[in-house]
Amino acid sequence: MTVIDHPAAALGRRRYRLGARMFTTAVRWLRWWLIAALALAVLGGPVIHAVWGANAGAWTATISVLQWFAAITGGMYLHTSLPGLISRGVTRREITAAFLVFGALASAGLAALALTGFAAEHLMLGLVGQPADTWGEVLEKGARYLLIAPAYFFAGALVTAAAARIGKEGAFVVVLFLLFPALLIAGTLSLEMFGYTVDAFTWRAAAWAGSGIAFVAALVAALVLVLRSVPVPKRGG
Repeated sequence: MTVIDHPAAALGRRRYRLGARMFTTAVRWLRWWLIAALALAVLGGPVIHAVWGANAGAWTATISVLQWFAAITGGMYLHTSLPGLISRGVTRREITAAFLVFGALASAGLAALALTGFAAEHLMLGLVGQPADTWGEVLEKGARYLLIAPAYFFAGALVTAAAARIGKEGAFVVVLFLLFPALLIAGTLSLEMFGYTVDAFTWRAAAWAGSGIAFVAALVAALVLVLRSVPVPKRGG
């Protein structure tokens, strides 16, 4: 029996397919960077131990760089694809849903990469010396990126969406590209370091998770509002 997909249902799923395709395209674009980063996670610890005798790796610094790739990817993909999507008749509601799917997949992927890197580094340090962290601390470090990754991705996308909403002229652009990103960077860095600056171990994790969820939710809500109001360019103009 042949199942006929209703056109309305197929159209409704288009936003999710679009978001998934954005993610797979970004992974293909970044694949060599990601492979090189994981190689550094595996080899960095033994090299540092052999040269300096320290039981430390390079993955923390590496993933701190890669998290900026999430912000750049979110912003750049939105900047390059938004005009074309609108011109092809993709609605702003669909674009918004697609970028939320893209952001969720990218965030989960980066968090998985972070945990994989920390685990690989821990294993390699165990072969050449004494790892600096326990397995519990390794899992904690990786879990933090469930909030850090979406914070960076949606911050980058929000800056680009706000630029498209406001336009290229006006004094607000100066504020947008100078003050606003600075505040976002300060917020994401505070989120990232919160676990290390609070000494009350009994409530540190809950406070960090709560503040992180609130921050990411605010970024997502702002992105949805801005994307829903992005002006549609006039034909022929």
